[in-house]
Amino acid sequence: MVREEEKGIPVRVALRCRPLVPKETSEGCQTCLSFVPGEPQVVVGNEKSFTYDYVFDPSVEQEEVFNTAVAPLIRGIFKGYNATVLAYGQTGSGKTYSMGSTYTANQEHDPSVGVIPRVIKLLFKEKEQKQDWEFILKVSYLEIYNEDILDLLCSSRERSSQINIREDPKEGIKIVGLTERSVSSEQDTVSCLEQGNNSRTVASTAMNSQSSRSHAIFTICIDQKKKNDKNSGFHSKLHLVDLAGSERQKKTKAEGDRLKEGININKGLLSLGNVISALGDENKKGGFVPYRDSKLTRLLQDSLGGNSHTLMIACVSPADSNLEETLNTLRYADRARKIKNKPIVNLDPQAAELCRLRQQLQELQVLLLQAHGGTLPVSINSMAPSENLQSLMEKNQSLMEENQKLSRGLSEAAGQTAQMLERIILTEQENEKINAKLEQLQQHAVCKLDLQKLVETVEDEELKENVKVICDLQQVLAQLQSENAGAMEAAAEVESSEQDAAAEAEMGHDTKRSSDDFSTHHALRQAQMSKELLELNKVLALKEALAKKMSQNDSHLEPIQSQYQTNIKDLELEVSSLQKEKEELVLALHMTKKDVNQAKLSERRRKRLQELEGQISDLKKKLNEQSKLLKLKESTERTVSKLNQEIREMKTQRVQLMRQMKEDAEKFRQWKQQKDKEVIQLKERDRKRQYELLKLERDFQKQANVLRRKTEEAAAANKRLKDALQKQREAADKRKESQNRGMEGVAARVKSWLANEVEVLVSTEEARRHLADLLEDRKILAQELLQLEEQQKAGENPPLKLRRRTYSLADVQASEMDISMSKQIESLKTEMDLRSAQIADLQQKLLDADNGDRVKQRWDSIATILEAKCALKYLLGEV
Repeated sequence: MVREEEKGIPVRVALRCRPLVPKETSEGCQTCLSFVPGEPQVVVGNEKSFTYDYVFDPSVEQEEVFNTAVAPLIRGIFKGYNATVLAYGQTGSGKTYSMGSTYTANQEHDPSVGVIPRVIKLLFKEKEQKQDWEFILKVSYLEIYNEDILDLLCSSRERSSQINIREDPKEGIKIVGLTERSVSSEQDTVSCLEQGNNSRTVASTAMNSQSSRSHAIFTICIDQKKKNDKNSGFHSKLHLVDLAGSERQKKTKAEGDRLKEGININKGLLSLGNVISALGDENKKGGFVPYRDSKLTRLLQDSLGGNSHTLMIACVSPADSNLEETLNTLRYADRARKIKNKPIVNLDPQAAELCRLRQQLQELQVLLLQAHGGTLPVSINSMAPSENLQSLMEKNQSLMEENQKLSRGLSEAAGQTAQMLERIILTEQENEKINAKLEQLQQHAVCKLDLQKLVETVEDEELKENVKVICDLQQVLAQLQSENAGAMEAAAEVESSEQDAAAEAEMGHDTKRSSDDFSTHHALRQAQMSKELLELNKVLALKEALAKKMSQNDSHLEPIQSQYQTNIKDLELEVSSLQKEKEELVLALHMTKKDVNQAKLSERRRKRLQELEGQISDLKKKLNEQSKLLKLKESTERTVSKLNQEIREMKTQRVQLMRQMKEDAEKFRQWKQQKDKEVIQLKERDRKRQYELLKLERDFQKQANVLRRKTEEAAAANKRLKDALQKQREAADKRKESQNRGMEGVAARVKSWLANEVEVLVSTEEARRHLADLLEDRKILAQELLQLEEQQKAGENPPLKLRRRTYSLADVQASEMDISMSKQIESLKTEMDLRSAQIADLQQKLLDADNGDRVKQRWDSIATILEAKCALKYLLGEV
């Protein structure tokens, strides 16, 4: 099916006929137009009829005209189409009234309001209903006065500033230097309209007391975008045109500046008529259109044959005295109906480019899937991916973006983790130094003193205060030690949380795949080293805690050890004394064996010896246990020293790992900087390549246009040659025929034909002159009739003081005068009816004789040089 844009949409024409004005009624004018009920058709005279899209008789109100013809165009604006409404017609035919160009805010509820105020009201009403769209409205108002463009929204001193017309290949006709005002409400737009109306040029003529002396164009530009989708938007224009009326000097009685204005008005309307004729003539389709003959046709280039929905409101007068101008307007409008416009949806340039690129991306992704062996839901030839494929593409794109974001976040987190760990290491070193100093202070002899007892025993006040200060210092040291322990615990918690966060980031990263391998490898390596560093810190913290605990245990065991050593010495002394006593007892026991009298004493000594042996064995056990404790302490010291050595090695390893992470981060930064530079260079090359490609495309387009134009010229030349050859053959045939008939036959035929044509022209001109005389006679008769009727009305009501009860000679004379005046009025009415009948008859004959193709038919009747010679000879003789 042929698309609507390709076949074109015709310009719509609405005919509007105004009622007879009092001036025309007083001149006795009759209605020369009749309307066909139920059909958009008007009949001029008896037989000549014209059909349009809409026909409004004098009884139709403004609201019906707007709702029927104009409102559909306005609703199309919100779909992205341009629209134009222009009023054309004879001066005084009701164009300004129909368009509402004299509207003020005081006429808001007046039913006679014209098209422009109703358009403004409907625009903002439709705008309020579209809550999910954002609108930007701008208005401009100009007039074309004596072929100069004047800005009606500027002050009078600035209106003469230079305004130029430019043509944009994408946006169409543009006006440089014209004021555009942003409006947000109906009141703002009406205010701009009122300001322009007050600045517009009007003057009085014999046909209209408020005649527009310039063409006015009120333009509303609308930019609309969806709130949830900034890439979809439309840009449309609405032109509301009030043309100045065509004039005849003999009717307007214009002189001086008014005459010059009328000449320029008719010049612009003539150029507009030539454009309409060129666009409406099917035989000249694709030919030259004289848009540049006037500024009016240049500004309406998009509205006539271009990108716009156009409505022409043809305004006519029904009076028979304006029949010729009315007929010209009807023919003008009938030609305009043959124009074909090609309106398109005006997308926002950026949105259209994004849509094109998005569609191209989808096509390339489909081709990529095909190349990788993917299954496609639709054929590649159609290049229209299904909704499932499109949703998958969008999901894939979002996942890729999220993956890149996570990779960047992981790299940043790894860098931040390395910095934080470095700070933690420095803090730990400082803490170690502080702890060492605290331990030294705690080992000081002052910290071991019981200062409370000393304070109680000291009597000197100054010494007592110094002791209290030392006591406070002990409390501060204890508090610092507790805070240091809390800080160590918090640091351990922070390290554990960082380790968990790094683990989570690594797990999250493992589930994604980055597009950049090197970046991903660097991020993974940083994460792995961060993980190793965190594990190392954790193990280091555990070993430090263990070493600290063992050292604390050793410190607690030191007083016990010293006590044990004292006990061991005492036990050893006791064992040695008991051993000596045992030896003495054994010796005494041997000696007592020789002496019988000392048997009892030896028995006691034996018992004592057994007790001593038991005590000695117990003391030896205690000695063994204390020696074991000493050995355990020695092994603990060895373990602590080993742990300290491992801690030093792990700290060295941690420093090396930190240095390696720094080096990797610096290498990655340099690599990224180099890659960014390469990307910028590649983008610059791509931009240059795109520019060269665009330049090549433009050159190719120019060459194609030149080639197409040359082809069209060649085809046109071929057609002209073919037509010329055809005419030549036809002329040769006619020449042969005329030669066969003889010179006398051609001369007689041309003479009779020209005599008939001249007779028709002379008769037509005489009829027109006679028609003008009849119209003037009817006008005079109407004035005389009006005067007689006024005199009759004045004579019927004399003053009361002149009335008498009896008849007199004056009464009889007055009655006779009334009778004669009534007879004169009746005769004048009869005469006017007769004149009207004669005028209607003559106008009908002129309509029958007036044929628009008459001139063309006359030229086509002369086909040979011989006939032309005969025609010129006859015409010169007649002259």
